[in-house]
Amino acid sequence: MNKNAKNKDLLYCCYQFVRNECKIIGPWPPPQSFSDMMRIFFGAVMGIGLLAWMSMQYSLPVLVPSFGASACLIFYVPNGPFSQPRNVILGHTMAAATGVAALYVCGSTWYGAGLSVAGAIIAMLLTGSMHPPAAATALIAVLTQQDFWFPLLPVACGAATLMLIGMIANRLVERILLFLADLNAKRGVAGPSGGTSAGPRAWPPNKS
Repeated sequence: MNKNAKNKDLLYCCYQFVRNECKIIGPWPPPQSFSDMMRIFFGAVMGIGLLAWMSMQYSLPVLVPSFGASACLIFYVPNGPFSQPRNVILGHTMAAATGVAALYVCGSTWYGAGLSVAGAIIAMLLTGSMHPPAAATALIAVLTQQDFWFPLLPVACGAATLMLIGMIANRLVERILLFLADLNAKRGVAGPSGGTSAGPRAWPPNKS
């Protein structure tokens, strides 16, 4: 066996390992419908944009960087287990409190950072409020040396505001898209897929 063949076999073995063991390489996910993509896009713009506007225009402490990841869940999978109000609001609050506690005990150190994230995960598990983006909130508390008000302002108030905006925005964008779909159906206008619109699409779609 020549060197090139050995290299190909090695690359193939690495590919199989990554695919079978690491579960990184898999089938391409099915494409999202046009209406879903518009709902996600405009919902995220409204949610984060309004929080940023409140923070910049009126100096209200309602925006935390980890809310960007929360917005992804709220608008992409609004019915998902991690996107529910309990998970978003309580998860961020518990994580922020854990981060502040870790900062108080360990200071802004490498082990304080690790303890904050680990403690936040356990706290969310114990309270049934698992929300993965909240682990970043705990880390932010340590790295930026937040005070004891951090869990309340901006975290709890900001998370509640984001959740409220998310619920309103999801419903509003949904109604707008359904109205446009009805209008296109009455006019016989071709939908985004190229066919004639047959009416509004049900949302959220059923997940098998």
